[in-house]
Amino acid sequence: MDRLKYIAVEGLIRSGKSDLVQLLSNKFNGRAMYDNRDNPFFDSYLKSVIRGDDSISLKTQLIFLLNRYNQQIELDQKGLFHKTTICNYIFERDGIYAHSILKNDDDLDIYKKIYSHFLNNVLKPDLVIYLQISFAEMLKRIDIVENEIYNDVPNEYWREIFEAYNYFFFNYKSTPLLVVNVESVDFNDPVYLNNLIDEIIYHKQGVKYYAPA
Repeated sequence: MDRLKYIAVEGLIRSGKSDLVQLLSNKFNGRAMYDNRDNPFFDSYLKSVIRGDDSISLKTQLIFLLNRYNQQIELDQKGLFHKTTICNYIFERDGIYAHSILKNDDDLDIYKKIYSHFLNNVLKPDLVIYLQISFAEMLKRIDIVENEIYNDVPNEYWREIFEAYNYFFFNYKSTPLLVVNVESVDFNDPVYLNNLIDEIIYHKQGVKYYAPA
């Protein structure tokens, strides 16, 4: 595990990122790090999506961008990579969402200038694990969790996010990438988890697609 000091787990909403990060950090005796979701505008933003209003989209996304940037920079500056750190997002997540939700060209231009500067200053993971689910499964998992705001968000919004994620990871080349189909997998099962760990340890370059069976 010496070469894997920084692993990032990504995926669509409800794909199981945070649960897997906790399981892997326990197995690797590592450090779990979670996306800073502290954003005072987020609930209002989701309500605005339901209304078809994008007036607070930019400031909502900029708060997320600043949170994630500060978290990544702090991680690097404190030299916390003496043991494996496993994070439930990649910094580029911010750009995936921004390009989907910022409909105003001027807003997107402002965002891109700030994002590009930040992106050049953050560390890249040694490995990215992308948890892949279908759109139908994504909607099913959103519906299962009792969250009135999420449940009222139009399917068209989730479709845009779904397609943006698929496009991004289809073209991803920045780091080794392990794409894992988690449509019907429970990594609390030790067999599934141990098999995934083998895939993580032995995947060293390029893209690999893994469908647990």
